[in-house]
Amino acid sequence: MNKLDPIWTVVGLIAQGAFSARFLVQWILSERARKSLMPIHFWYFSILGSALLLAYATHQRDLVISLGQMAGLAIYLRNLELIHRHERGHAALFLWPWLTLTALAVAAGWASTPVPVVHAITEADPLWTVIGMVGQVLFTGRFVVQLYFSERAGQPVNPIHFWYLSMSGSALLLAYAISQRDPVIILGQTFGVVVYVRNLRLIRKQARRERRAAERAESSSRAAS
Repeated sequence: MNKLDPIWTVVGLIAQGAFSARFLVQWILSERARKSLMPIHFWYFSILGSALLLAYATHQRDLVISLGQMAGLAIYLRNLELIHRHERGHAALFLWPWLTLTALAVAAGWASTPVPVVHAITEADPLWTVIGMVGQVLFTGRFVVQLYFSERAGQPVNPIHFWYLSMSGSALLLAYAISQRDPVIILGQTFGVVVYVRNLRLIRKQARRERRAAERAESSSRAAS
């Protein structure tokens, strides 16, 4: 990992700001609806944050975060495609925007420092790299699970598995970021945990309401018969 550069620290903080904004908007709308939602703003903020964080991670020569953002960016774009297909009946392919954004972000981060990626790999602590990779797999895997359910539904959905994977991956990535002394990643993961816990509570409350409603409907049906 490179020493923190003021400009790139700002880039990283803006990326984390976008990620925080997506969950803040999601949180507010979910609280109003009294159930966990995934609005379209979530995906636009996700794409912005992911592209900027990919550039930041490339500058830092952080392979763990870079690979995670590449995968995440593809999933965010695919979800937007599903939304447009559901609402308008057609959508542009997500592949070309993904290739363009990935190439631009990596190029910007790569050109910002002369440190070769081989140096970053050889200097990395194997144990913390494994922990970070496992955390990143879980963290990115949450969107793979979310995308699987969304593909089946034909529109973005928000399964409870998403939030459990978010909690698990975030805890490991937070530990990894602390080992790397990276305040940008630490800040982002710390804020995320609060949102994940709240969404899990909303989902459980919604499930209880639906269960009680089903029980009342069943009781009414029996009484009527």
